[in-house]
Amino acid sequence: MVTSFPPSFPFPEGASAGQKTALMRLKRLLEEKGAARVGETAVVSLKVHVQDPSQPDQVTVIANQDAGKVFYTREHPGEVLHIDVFHSPGRLDPQLVRRHLLSALSGLRFFVPGAPSPQSLEPLLSYIDIQTGAGGGRLDGTLTHGQEETVREAHTTHVHIACLMKPEMLASVFTIVASVESATIEAGLELRKVKKVRLSKGTVPLDMSEYRASGDSLLRNDPGDNEKAPGNLYRQEALARKIAQDLGSARASGRLLEELAKGMRAWDFARLRLDTDKTPEEIRRIVTGSGLAAYDGSKYFLTRDGMMALSYLKNHSSEVEAYLRRLLWLLPSRKVSSGTRKGIGLEPVTPRGRGIALPPVKGEPLPTLAIPETILAWKARTLALLPTGCPPTWSDLRFSYGRERKGTPVILLIDASASMAGSRIRAAKDLARHLVLSGKDKVSVVAFQDTDVKVVSGFTRNRRKIEEGLSEIHALGLTPLASGLEKALELAAHSPKKPLILVITDGIPTVPSKSLSPIQDALDAAKAIARRGIRLGCIGLEPNRNFLKEMVACARGTLYIVEELEAATLAAIARKESLR
Repeated sequence: MVTSFPPSFPFPEGASAGQKTALMRLKRLLEEKGAARVGETAVVSLKVHVQDPSQPDQVTVIANQDAGKVFYTREHPGEVLHIDVFHSPGRLDPQLVRRHLLSALSGLRFFVPGAPSPQSLEPLLSYIDIQTGAGGGRLDGTLTHGQEETVREAHTTHVHIACLMKPEMLASVFTIVASVESATIEAGLELRKVKKVRLSKGTVPLDMSEYRASGDSLLRNDPGDNEKAPGNLYRQEALARKIAQDLGSARASGRLLEELAKGMRAWDFARLRLDTDKTPEEIRRIVTGSGLAAYDGSKYFLTRDGMMALSYLKNHSSEVEAYLRRLLWLLPSRKVSSGTRKGIGLEPVTPRGRGIALPPVKGEPLPTLAIPETILAWKARTLALLPTGCPPTWSDLRFSYGRERKGTPVILLIDASASMAGSRIRAAKDLARHLVLSGKDKVSVVAFQDTDVKVVSGFTRNRRKIEEGLSEIHALGLTPLASGLEKALELAAHSPKKPLILVITDGIPTVPSKSLSPIQDALDAAKAIARRGIRLGCIGLEPNRNFLKEMVACARGTLYIVEELEAATLAAIARKESLR
């Protein structure tokens, strides 16, 4: 018998009949019982569910405690989906969970009834929260929240996921669970089976204080329309920060929301001039996908959430800008998962004021021992062994390195060709901002594109000068890499200290400089850099590895091949290069 599936449910693109059947069964269980087990390690429900430490293989679902109401003070039941994936005791890094989730969810597409083409989960990613034994927060936020000791301790045996109960999110549950399981295994923790899920009706109010974390969630909602209520003030701030983070500017976000408050037609997005690298279509998707604006058939207008974000930006624009600067400052604290340096995997590093704490490297002199970071590294490694524990080893040691000791200026050489448009050029610009904000050394930015090379800014520590120059960079045209290297060498000759030339490119040269061969000209320029004794670091993509390897060999420099040009990865590499 052929199974009949409801046409209104947004199945993932390419889902088999078996997968569709499993999703329909999950949907039915949630509607009838409010909870279900997924696989062997996860429990999914619309309710609060808890684990008894004395019976770790049993999960109790509190049938009369709605997850959205308890965790986020939502007004209506059934608005939040609660997912827990269980593992052996340990503090799982939320950044690792985030990488696995985004990698899997970004590839999902759904056939949504009424939509002309398959839709992605991108508009809903901001409405997914993570919490582990090491912290958490909004999936596309900093994940530096949820640091209360009671909250972290309560999540040492499972990863907590909460998201809006939308059909597309429900259809993604199996992908979410599989991604979290994959992250858990990569972290070296064991998956724990849930043998029994039982329903129980709570007879007394639940004390969920150890599960409520301070954070940047957009799921939170306090009853009432009083915008000065604590919950609504919190939500205003979260919404304002989110739109500013998406556009890269609090000022641009405020101006956009002000225009939407007046009403905007579709073509008005293209006419609006904002200080952002986003295209008009990207801007439209951001404000509609985040729920800040809606379309009434003739124009776009601000929703209640949009008005809340605008209200906060009008009064706290400078605070939101400071928040964006803090995000740039924190970029290097993220792990680098895909970069390589001469075939050696990059290691995560720990911020230490104006310096950092790194593991020891054989053959290199050892600076001052970083005692707090050493203790943290030892505790992280031995957590699963407590209370017996084990003594520290050589691998636990961390030594402090101060940025100011090197005093190396940086020439950031950015490929601004057409293929860099979008997220890649934004990542390169964010790196320039980060270098100015987080270090004491002067930075020069040079962009090469088509047949032109432009010194965006000379050596400076002035953030405004860098920002003014970056606003003039727009990705287009071909790739004159040789000319860019020659210009960087010219700038280096006028620097009192030999600088680091850091090249960011996603392609190979397509425009010659002195001959008819773009590649040979780039190799000759690299050799000239080596003869002058100037260090060169290059960050590129896998398809161009062979050429970049040859160019870096000519410059006697360092090559980093990454899966994608992302700001956090670029910043971690820049930090490593500045310490060489």
